[in-house]
Amino acid sequence: MKQQILDVLKNSLKPLSVVELTSKLKISNHNQQEEMLSDLEDLKNSDIILENDQKQYYLEKNYHNFLIGTIQITMRGSGFIKPLNSEKEYRVSPNHTNSALNEDEVLFTILTGDEAVVSHVLKRNTTTLVGTVIVDQITKEKTLSIQNSKMHRYKVKILNEEQAIENNIVVVKINNFQDNAFTVTIEKILGNLNDPGVDILSVIYEIGIKAQFDPETLMAANEISQTVLESEKANRVDLRKELLVTIDGKDAKDFDDAICVYRLKNGNYRLIVAIADVSHYVQPKNALDDEAFIRGTSVYLADRVIPMLPTQLSNGICSLNEQVERLAMVCDMEINHQGDTVKSEIYQALIKSVRRMNYDEVNEAYHNQAPEFTKTHPKVWKMLQDAKELYQILANYKINTGVIDFNIDEAKVVVNEQGEVTDIKVRTRDISEKLIESFMIRANEVVAKTIYDKNLPFIYRIHESPRKKKLSQMTTILKLMGVQGNYHWEKLHSKDLQILLNSIKDLPNFQILSTLLLRSMEKARYSNDNIGHFGLASDCYTHFTSPIRRYPDLVVHRLLRQYLITKEINGKVIARNQNFTALAAEQSSNMEVKAMECERTVEQMKKAEYMTKFINQKFTGIISSITGFGLFIELPNTIEGLIKLSDMNDDFYIFNEKAMILFGERKRKQYRLGQEVNIIVKNANKETRTIDFLLADSKQENNKVLQNKKRDRKVKFYYSKRARK
Repeated sequence: MKQQILDVLKNSLKPLSVVELTSKLKISNHNQQEEMLSDLEDLKNSDIILENDQKQYYLEKNYHNFLIGTIQITMRGSGFIKPLNSEKEYRVSPNHTNSALNEDEVLFTILTGDEAVVSHVLKRNTTTLVGTVIVDQITKEKTLSIQNSKMHRYKVKILNEEQAIENNIVVVKINNFQDNAFTVTIEKILGNLNDPGVDILSVIYEIGIKAQFDPETLMAANEISQTVLESEKANRVDLRKELLVTIDGKDAKDFDDAICVYRLKNGNYRLIVAIADVSHYVQPKNALDDEAFIRGTSVYLADRVIPMLPTQLSNGICSLNEQVERLAMVCDMEINHQGDTVKSEIYQALIKSVRRMNYDEVNEAYHNQAPEFTKTHPKVWKMLQDAKELYQILANYKINTGVIDFNIDEAKVVVNEQGEVTDIKVRTRDISEKLIESFMIRANEVVAKTIYDKNLPFIYRIHESPRKKKLSQMTTILKLMGVQGNYHWEKLHSKDLQILLNSIKDLPNFQILSTLLLRSMEKARYSNDNIGHFGLASDCYTHFTSPIRRYPDLVVHRLLRQYLITKEINGKVIARNQNFTALAAEQSSNMEVKAMECERTVEQMKKAEYMTKFINQKFTGIISSITGFGLFIELPNTIEGLIKLSDMNDDFYIFNEKAMILFGERKRKQYRLGQEVNIIVKNANKETRTIDFLLADSKQENNKVLQNKKRDRKVKFYYSKRARK
């Protein structure tokens, strides 16, 4: 709201009171009022707005042409600023960042075009650092090697040196930052850098994920019964005799969804999706709810899960464990042979999962390998055969509606008890994985449409159409790679992209092309404003099926109970829900981004650790990306490494950014996306989370330094010519 406050004051001919600001900003609820007052205080403390004796606010005259935004700092010290509530981006040179750190909220002004300069840091996003204590062997000075690669260039002075033990990984509080130097105080010692699991723990603290639950939260969890009480069974549909089963990975510990499928007499299918009734145990505004709101989501890492809720709930009473009674929210559907939902009902139930299934055994059964359960649980096996029939119907429906399936390989990091990486595998998605996914998607759609048709406040999972600019860049790359097509994106439908993906699925570089298409998409997020889900070709979509690990699902369950079961619907409820769904959607979207960053960072670190075993060994990969500083090569197991331009000594290479081609000036050798190359592992660094490759087939010259200087000039010259155009 800060930008709106500045805009209002800038356009006002006189100072404005809080009441006048409230009116001009169209504040309509208590939460917005609190936000406005907080932002006013921040702007006043930064001397951007001033307050007169009559408690009226006005803009300091030097700040009339300034904007507020969030800055992203690169490893080289430059930055990119996005103004609040805008997708426009401005570049900031290292000399114009004004000591801003990554993700800081800043006041800035535009120089020319897309260049900007930071005037003021309004709000520090980074208040702590994680790093390893190092000791200078000569001066014995203790300092910190910052873990975040974007901050390696900064110096660090530790005030409480007595707590600084060499090779310990620590969390420090930032006391001051100026002239590219931090003054810090050690707050927490995570352990020695060689201790098992400390590497991942350090990433958790670096990203800002809450590692432990507060005592109040744990106390509230301990007060909840681990068995369903008789009083809790009232007013629930009894599904304990239904053949409900959970199907998850072998190592799963929390089970929040169970399914059952029947073939009906009319030829249609009945699909029961039963979801753990977490909202029964996590009530609004109690300690458990406050904690879940802050966390937003569970975080899944190589050797651990950081749950959104304490294990007493996530692995206990809210987990649909085998042969125990559990409370559930159910989406009960009838689906015809065309894949249409012809009837549906949402209700609260009492269930008892018949069996805890895993993906591997169900896939074995579907591939006629007759695992043990097909003999010990014949009724379950018959039910799963009906489920497969329904899945195939839904899969055809998915094709016809244009749901996008990028089919991109994902890595599975295998670690031992000491936290060491033993293998990097590609995750497999067979029939059972896709079956469960399709059933969950259908339940999410039905739930979303049920409430959308009632025009009541809700949380939706939305996904905007991709921007034409990104798709145009993608079109150029596809054409240059020889992929022909009718690229008209004016009236784009998801089916158009799926047709394109189908046309290239047999190409050896499909994974690269699919990844590039995925990167051209917008990111899905949560909102209380339904605009549909482009990728799923759905007009209405929400997240209902994982309330153990996602806060929006928990809120959706509460709203379903309020709207459909207790029927508490009035003007006051609607206004309150409208405000809260907007707040919860924004918080959950932000925490989802943070969780994904943590998961991605840990994966990069563990991949680098794994590749230290293969230094100087030769592999074959494909070019996954090309930049002005080198080639990124992806191996079949999804590991990606960089061949630096400075290590390509057989020619002077020039980068054509538009065509995404690196070509040699003298020998005319070209490197393109998707091209297969042989590489040698040069280096892998767990601390910097980087992997360096060398071209195995390229002659390495001895006069590296001279050629590097010439090549750098050549690349810069090419860029400058293009810039003038």
